[in-house]
Amino acid sequence: MTDKSPPDLAERAFRRRRRQDAALVLPLFGVVIFITPLFTIFIKDVLVFGAPLAFLYIFGAWILLIVLARRMSRLLTKGDEGG
Repeated sequence: MTDKSPPDLAERAFRRRRRQDAALVLPLFGVVIFITPLFTIFIKDVLVFGAPLAFLYIFGAWILLIVLARRMSRLLTKGDEGG
């Protein structure tokens, strides 16, 4: 039988700080994934289902950033007692 006691104040502060640090890294991640296609966008023209691969990459990265930002927002606004 395991006793699931709530985390102490230091543990909750540590978890919240880690979530804040992850939220600060998200824009840097966005810059990296958006700069990558700029280096290769003019090398060759590749079409996927009639659309240029660079456009599909940019919109896919955009959607990924939106999903990650929403997840980070929920983690930061979530109460610390929820674990």
